[in-house]
Amino acid sequence: MLDHIMDKITDLTEEERRKIYTARFTFQSKQAVSYSELADIMRKIPLRDEIRIFLESENEDTFMMNRNSTEAEYREFMGEILEDEVISAKIEINKTLSAGYFSIYRFHKFAEDIVRLPMDEVLKIFAMLLDEAENSIVFEMFDNANAFYTKTMYFLPTGNNETSCSFDRKQRLSECRDTSYLYNQDVYALLPDDFKIEVGYEGNPFKELFFRLETVLAASMVASNAMLQEGQIKLQIVGQRSIDYAFKIDDVEGNRVLYKIYDWIYSGGSSIDKAIIARNIICLHCKYEPLLKVDTKILASIQSNYNLYLKDNVTQYLEMRNKVAEFISDIMSRTGEYATDLLDKFKTNIIAVFGFLFSVILANIVSDQPLDNIFTRDITIILELVLVGSVGYLLICYKQSKFQMEKVYDSYEKLKKSYEGILTEDDVRECFQDDSLLNDMKQTVSKAEKKYLFLWIAFLLIFFVIIEKISEAPIVFPIVKEVAGKWRVIH
Repeated sequence: MLDHIMDKITDLTEEERRKIYTARFTFQSKQAVSYSELADIMRKIPLRDEIRIFLESENEDTFMMNRNSTEAEYREFMGEILEDEVISAKIEINKTLSAGYFSIYRFHKFAEDIVRLPMDEVLKIFAMLLDEAENSIVFEMFDNANAFYTKTMYFLPTGNNETSCSFDRKQRLSECRDTSYLYNQDVYALLPDDFKIEVGYEGNPFKELFFRLETVLAASMVASNAMLQEGQIKLQIVGQRSIDYAFKIDDVEGNRVLYKIYDWIYSGGSSIDKAIIARNIICLHCKYEPLLKVDTKILASIQSNYNLYLKDNVTQYLEMRNKVAEFISDIMSRTGEYATDLLDKFKTNIIAVFGFLFSVILANIVSDQPLDNIFTRDITIILELVLVGSVGYLLICYKQSKFQMEKVYDSYEKLKKSYEGILTEDDVRECFQDDSLLNDMKQTVSKAEKKYLFLWIAFLLIFFVIIEKISEAPIVFPIVKEVAGKWRVIH
């Protein structure tokens, strides 16, 4: 940034603190830095940042230059300076985070400022930056060609700003808040992933600091409850017993296993179930050992116990699905029985009608005075009343069948609804075959009901017509003929 004027300036000192970069230097008025050279410095600064250059003569005359200053204004100031005077200059850049980008003009100065701070202050600084950036942030470095990055923070040389952040930070924060409780999570809205260096380089001044911050946050997310306050971290792990830990944050050493446990908990599957198992194992193994000393044996034990848990769950899951299948099969079977029940009642009705007719014929045969035509007026009335009773019986049977079907369908829907809170939506759809069996059965039952009703009604009509035809004293036909005759006369 200042390379092109290094041969003209002396006493250069630079500082960079979080959101402010400052450079101080002097130059001789007889070999002054030109307006165009100062303008070149300003052009190198992104528009998101505010830059001002302050010049002061030995006589304490001052000039402040910004992006809107003109060359004429600069010449006017320099015109009043004597040739042998030394001019003091200060460049001040106020940095602003914009569209996920943040400038770093002197990386090692920036790193020195961050590293010397207490770790809880460092956490607050990055929490504020990431909160403004939302999902990820790119630190654009103007003097460092070495890139490194975590899952959410990219430290890249200027001009190399291509990133592909696939990590959903908001979703992970939400999962962590559902699974563990960080007392002041609004202040420290951070994840271990924010500091887990994915790609780095040798000599990175942030390497050790980020490793320790990663460990602090991983421990907080593995614990049931955590609190960061006054330079201390307090943890409580509630498993088969409750264990409390307290550490000074600045004394924490990095532990890669803690991050692996955290990452395992929140990467796939139920994070709550995984956290419960992890905490139970940690309570057993870390009764007398500090949490920050967990090793790979504990991680292996956690994963083994989770696999056993999954095996038990799979067995229960398969048993549950088998029960669902049995219940659905039972419902389909009962539905089919209710449909054929209507046919059975139709058969029973036919047998009853013909049984009554046969008894009338048999009574006439064995009578001392058999009739030439047994279908007298009285017999005709009785038979037609039997047919009317058959119609009533038909309606009752149909209503009963409908009621039984509705009860079966209701129990099916209740069963389905009860499993919606246990199984996933896809599992419910698969278990109940997207209701295809029920819909097919409804269509089959509907067709069967229509067919049986048609046969029953057709039988009643045919039998009624036969009785009226062969009866010596028909009841209905004469009335019909009389009404038809009157209608023809009227029309």
